[in-house]
Amino acid sequence: MAYEFLDHTADLKIRATGKTLEEALVEAAKAVTEAIAGDSKIEAKIEKEFEVKIHLEHVLVHDFLQEIIYMFSTEKLLFSEFNVTLKEALGYKLTARLKGEKYDPKKHKLVKEVKAATYHELKVEKGDKGWAIEVICDT
Repeated sequence: MAYEFLDHTADLKIRATGKTLEEALVEAAKAVTEAIAGDSKIEAKIEKEFEVKIHLEHVLVHDFLQEIIYMFSTEKLLFSEFNVTLKEALGYKLTARLKGEKYDPKKHKLVKEVKAATYHELKVEKGDKGWAIEVICDT
């Protein structure tokens, strides 16, 4: 499991990997959080839960990350713990339980404004070693 930031001309490009799609999704969420708040210490004070029901893997990745970006944009929530369960049956049902806290300018630094996850060059691939996600986010 890991994530890295890839070179991109203007926006943020992330590659996240995991043995399972769930692990790759968690790594992508960690990368988005680091892009927003750097290495800020984020305490697990608040818990949020949401579901994504979708038929296509790339739409699942987009909608999952978009929900995290949306919660920061609207509620100023940053997350440090990501619990993701994924069920397959006529598509995917993702249940996410996230723990974190509200952004505090005295405690957290803002590195980038991540505006949205995009479909541009979005890749979700299963290989011999597990899953890989590549996603570009507007900044």
